[in-house]
Parts: sequence; structure tokens; C-alpha cells
Amino acid sequence: MRAVTTAWVIVVGAAVVLCAGCAGAKNAATESPAASVADTSSAAPVQQAAPMGSTLTVTSADATAAYTVANLRPVPPDAQIIPAKGSMYAVDVTIAAQTGTTMYNGFYFVARAADGSTIAPAVGAVNPGITSGELPAGQKIDGHVAYDVPAGKAITAVGLRDPKGKMLAVWGVG
Repeated sequence: MRAVTTAWVIVVGAAVVLCAGCAGAKNAATESPAASVADTSSAAPVQQAAPMGSTLTVTSADATAAYTVANLRPVPPDAQIIPAKGSMYAVDVTIAAQTGTTMYNGFYFVARAADGSTIAPAVGAVNPGITSGELPAGQKIDGHVAYDVPAGKAITAVGLRDPKGKMLAVWGVG
């Protein structure tokens, strides 16, 4: 019985050490310094939020594009194509393809609330909206991405993620 108890303590202790190591790595990734370039082909840590209105260059394996997210503001009810269940907010987005062909999608832009939860984009809720498509080098697109913000929540950042969900760039509010 004593050998089983000792073995159990060793297993639990090893699990705690492994979990602590994972938690430490996660914290280090979220606390890394800001960078203007995110590479989707490497395991680079997510950068801290750049100020809203900043232009960030994002490079993937196939393309490089400059992204600007600016002007977070409420959308009045008469300008909403899809009525909000909470409060509708929108940001202005500009994507300028620099090299290769940039794939874009309004669903790649996710908002973060003060409590850390995410708020999915309400693609198609306002015009002109960023939907999806391809931009060859030298082309750009301007549009809006809207968010139906639940009652009691406020947007603190907007992030750009890749199709697999990896965060590539973050713009902070205020």
C-alpha cells in the first residue's frame, strides 16, 4: 500500500510540474514585446496590442499585407443590416496586399472583451463590410467589420487571426 501511495504522489507531482511548465510557456507568449511583423509559418509568440489605427505588416508563407484597424464606434440601428441582439460596434479595416496573393476574410477579425472572452464578427451586419476574397500584390480593400457586443461587455482589442485560429496581430482600444 505504501508503494502505491508513493507512486501516486510521484505521478501527481510530475503532472503538477508539467502543467506549471505549460502555464509558464503560455504566459511568456502573451507577455512578449510588440512586433510589427507576424509570421504564420513559425511559432512566434503573439505580440502585445498595437494602438488602434496602427498599420501592421503581416507575412505568411505566400503573401505579405499591411493591415489597419481603426475607428471603433457604435453602429446606429438604422445602419445595421442585421439587427443587434446587444450593441453593434464596427471598426474600419484596410488591407493592402504587398507581395503574393493575400487571402482575407471578415471572420479572421475577432474582438476581445475586458473579461478575456472573444466576440465573433457579425460579417454582413454593416455596409461596406469585409467579407472574403483574394488580393493580388498592389491591390487594397477598405471596409467595416461589425461586432454584436453582448450587454455588459466592452471591446478592448481587435485581433487578426489566420484560418487555423492563430493570432497574427492585435490592435488595442484606448
